[in-house]
Amino acid sequence: MPKTDEEVRAQRTADAAPEKNAQEAQDAHVPLVVISSRTGNTMILGHAITDALPGAVLMRTSEVPEDLERFNPVLLGFWCDRGDAPEDMRELAKRLHGKRIACFATMGGDPDKDAWMRRASESLVAAGSDNELVDIFLCRGRIDPEVFERMTTMLGGNVSPERESRRRESETHPDRTDLARGAEFFRSVFGMNF
Repeated sequence: MPKTDEEVRAQRTADAAPEKNAQEAQDAHVPLVVISSRTGNTMILGHAITDALPGAVLMRTSEVPEDLERFNPVLLGFWCDRGDAPEDMRELAKRLHGKRIACFATMGGDPDKDAWMRRASESLVAAGSDNELVDIFLCRGRIDPEVFERMTTMLGGNVSPERESRRRESETHPDRTDLARGAEFFRSVFGMNF
Protein backbone atom coordinates (compact mmCIF):
# COMPACT_ATOMS: atom_id res chain seq x y z
CA MET A 1 0.00 0.00 0.00
CA PRO A 2 1.52 3.37 -1.01
CA LYS A 3 2.32 5.91 1.72
CA THR A 4 0.34 9.11 2.04
CA ASP A 5 2.07 12.48 1.59
CA GLU A 6 1.90 12.96 5.34
CA GLU A 7 3.59 9.60 5.98
CA VAL A 8 6.32 10.42 3.45
CA ARG A 9 6.98 13.82 5.14
CA ALA A 10 7.07 12.16 8.57
CA GLN A 11 9.56 9.56 7.31
CA ARG A 12 11.80 12.26 5.78
CA THR A 13 11.75 14.21 9.06
CA ALA A 14 12.66 11.06 11.00
CA ASP A 15 15.44 10.21 8.53
CA ALA A 16 16.88 13.73 8.81
CA ALA A 17 16.80 13.80 12.63
CA PRO A 18 20.15 11.98 13.20
CA GLU A 19 21.91 14.34 10.75
CA LYS A 20 20.30 17.35 12.41
CA ASN A 21 21.25 16.12 15.89
CA ALA A 22 24.83 15.45 14.78
CA GLN A 23 25.06 18.94 13.26
CA GLU A 24 23.58 20.53 16.40
CA ALA A 25 26.14 18.68 18.52
CA GLN A 26 28.93 19.89 16.21
CA ASP A 27 27.59 23.46 16.36
CA ALA A 28 27.45 23.28 20.16
CA HIS A 29 31.21 22.73 20.43
CA VAL A 30 33.13 25.90 21.10
CA PRO A 31 36.94 26.07 21.00
CA LEU A 32 38.34 27.03 24.39
CA VAL A 33 41.76 28.64 24.71
CA VAL A 34 43.03 28.51 28.31
CA ILE A 35 46.06 30.57 29.33
CA SER A 36 48.57 30.48 32.17
CA SER A 37 50.86 33.45 31.62
CA ARG A 38 53.49 34.95 33.91
CA THR A 39 55.00 37.72 31.76
CA GLY A 40 52.20 38.18 29.23
CA ASN A 41 54.00 36.30 26.43
CA THR A 42 51.58 33.38 26.42
CA MET A 43 48.56 35.68 26.74
CA ILE A 44 49.66 37.62 23.63
CA LEU A 45 50.06 34.37 21.69
CA GLY A 46 46.73 33.10 23.05
CA HIS A 47 44.92 36.18 21.71
CA ALA A 48 46.36 35.62 18.23
CA ILE A 49 45.33 31.96 18.27
CA THR A 50 41.85 32.76 19.59
CA ASP A 51 41.35 35.31 16.81
CA ALA A 52 42.26 32.61 14.25
CA LEU A 53 39.57 30.17 15.44
CA PRO A 54 36.00 31.33 14.74
CA GLY A 55 33.91 31.43 17.90
CA ALA A 56 36.82 30.57 20.21
CA VAL A 57 36.70 31.71 23.82
CA LEU A 58 39.84 32.79 25.74
CA MET A 59 40.12 32.40 29.52
CA ARG A 60 42.76 32.33 32.20
CA THR A 61 42.93 29.10 34.21
CA SER A 62 41.21 30.87 37.13
CA GLU A 63 38.24 31.81 34.92
CA VAL A 64 37.39 28.38 33.51
CA PRO A 65 33.85 27.30 34.49
CA GLU A 66 33.08 23.99 36.18
CA ASP A 67 30.98 22.75 33.23
CA LEU A 68 33.25 22.18 30.24
CA GLU A 69 30.79 20.10 28.20
CA ARG A 70 30.35 22.59 25.36
CA PHE A 71 34.07 23.21 24.89
CA ASN A 72 35.98 21.14 22.34
CA PRO A 73 38.73 21.45 21.25
CA VAL A 74 40.61 22.82 24.24
CA LEU A 75 43.90 24.64 23.63
CA LEU A 76 46.18 24.91 26.65
CA GLY A 77 48.68 27.77 26.57
CA PHE A 78 51.40 28.05 29.18
CA TRP A 79 54.92 29.19 29.97
CA CYS A 80 57.87 26.93 30.62
CA ASP A 81 58.08 26.41 34.37
CA ARG A 82 61.33 24.52 34.95
CA GLY A 83 60.68 22.26 31.97
CA ASP A 84 56.99 21.65 32.70
CA ALA A 85 53.59 23.30 32.59
CA PRO A 86 52.85 25.50 35.62
CA GLU A 87 50.82 24.13 38.53
CA ASP A 88 47.58 25.96 37.66
CA MET A 89 47.56 24.37 34.19
CA ARG A 90 48.33 20.91 35.59
CA GLU A 91 45.39 21.24 38.00
CA LEU A 92 43.01 22.37 35.24
CA ALA A 93 44.06 19.47 33.00
CA LYS A 94 42.70 16.99 35.56
CA ARG A 95 39.20 18.31 34.78
CA LEU A 96 39.37 17.62 31.03
CA HIS A 97 37.54 14.55 29.78
CA GLY A 98 36.87 13.45 26.22
CA LYS A 99 38.56 16.51 24.70
CA ARG A 100 40.71 17.11 21.66
CA ILE A 101 43.60 19.03 23.22
CA ALA A 102 46.32 21.10 21.64
CA CYS A 103 49.07 22.79 23.63
CA PHE A 104 51.17 25.87 22.98
CA ALA A 105 53.86 27.44 25.08
CA THR A 106 56.42 30.21 25.27
CA MET A 107 59.92 29.86 26.63
CA GLY A 108 63.12 31.84 26.81
CA GLY A 109 65.19 29.15 25.15
CA ASP A 110 65.38 27.66 21.69
CA PRO A 111 61.88 26.66 20.51
CA ASP A 112 63.38 23.95 18.30
CA LYS A 113 64.31 22.06 21.49
CA ASP A 114 60.78 20.95 22.25
CA ALA A 115 61.21 17.58 23.98
CA TRP A 116 60.09 19.08 27.32
CA MET A 117 57.01 20.53 25.58
CA ARG A 118 56.00 17.16 24.16
CA ARG A 119 56.41 15.52 27.61
CA ALA A 120 54.48 18.31 29.38
CA SER A 121 51.67 18.20 26.81
CA GLU A 122 51.33 14.42 26.99
CA SER A 123 51.20 14.67 30.78
CA LEU A 124 48.46 17.32 30.64
CA VAL A 125 46.37 15.23 28.26
CA ALA A 126 46.79 12.13 30.44
CA ALA A 127 45.81 14.02 33.61
CA GLY A 128 42.15 13.81 32.57
CA SER A 129 40.51 10.90 30.76
CA ASP A 130 39.74 9.97 27.16
CA ASN A 131 41.58 13.00 25.81
CA GLU A 132 43.52 13.19 22.54
CA LEU A 133 46.65 15.29 22.03
CA VAL A 134 46.17 16.87 18.61
CA ASP A 135 49.41 18.87 18.30
CA ILE A 136 51.83 21.25 20.02
CA PHE A 137 53.30 24.65 19.18
CA LEU A 138 56.26 26.28 20.90
CA CYS A 139 57.72 29.75 20.44
CA ARG A 140 60.34 31.90 22.04
CA GLY A 141 59.22 34.39 24.69
CA ARG A 142 60.70 37.13 26.82
CA ILE A 143 62.29 35.77 30.01
CA ASP A 144 60.87 37.00 33.31
CA PRO A 145 63.68 39.17 34.79
CA GLU A 146 63.01 37.73 38.27
CA VAL A 147 63.42 34.18 36.97
CA PHE A 148 66.59 35.13 35.07
CA GLU A 149 68.06 36.71 38.21
CA ARG A 150 67.16 33.69 40.36
CA MET A 151 68.73 31.31 37.82
CA THR A 152 71.83 33.51 37.62
CA THR A 153 72.21 33.35 41.40
CA MET A 154 71.76 29.56 41.34
CA LEU A 155 74.52 29.34 38.70
CA GLY A 156 77.00 31.25 40.86
CA GLY A 157 76.14 34.79 39.77
CA ASN A 158 77.92 34.66 36.43
CA VAL A 159 76.20 34.99 33.07
CA SER A 160 78.02 33.29 30.21
CA PRO A 161 78.10 35.09 26.85
CA GLU A 162 75.94 32.29 25.38
CA ARG A 163 73.32 32.64 28.10
CA GLU A 164 73.25 36.42 27.74
CA SER A 165 72.87 36.02 23.99
CA ARG A 166 69.85 33.72 24.46
CA ARG A 167 68.31 36.19 26.91
CA ARG A 168 68.78 39.09 24.47
CA GLU A 169 67.35 37.02 21.61
CA SER A 170 64.24 36.30 23.67
CA GLU A 171 63.60 39.94 24.62
CA THR A 172 61.71 40.71 21.39
CA HIS A 173 59.49 37.60 21.43
CA PRO A 174 56.83 36.67 20.81
CA ASP A 175 56.98 38.96 17.80
CA ARG A 176 54.51 39.42 14.93
CA THR A 177 56.01 36.51 13.04
CA ASP A 178 55.57 34.23 16.07
CA LEU A 179 51.95 35.32 16.45
CA ALA A 180 51.19 34.79 12.77
CA ARG A 181 52.86 31.36 12.84
CA GLY A 182 50.87 30.33 15.92
CA ALA A 183 47.57 31.51 14.45
CA GLU A 184 48.21 29.80 11.12
CA PHE A 185 49.41 26.63 12.81
CA PHE A 186 46.19 26.16 14.78
CA ARG A 187 44.00 27.32 11.90
CA SER A 188 45.57 24.54 9.80
CA VAL A 189 45.24 21.99 12.63
CA PHE A 190 41.58 22.72 13.40
CA GLY A 191 40.33 24.75 10.44
CA MET A 192 36.60 25.11 10.78
CA ASN A 193 36.18 21.52 11.96
CA PHE A 194 36.22 21.53 15.73
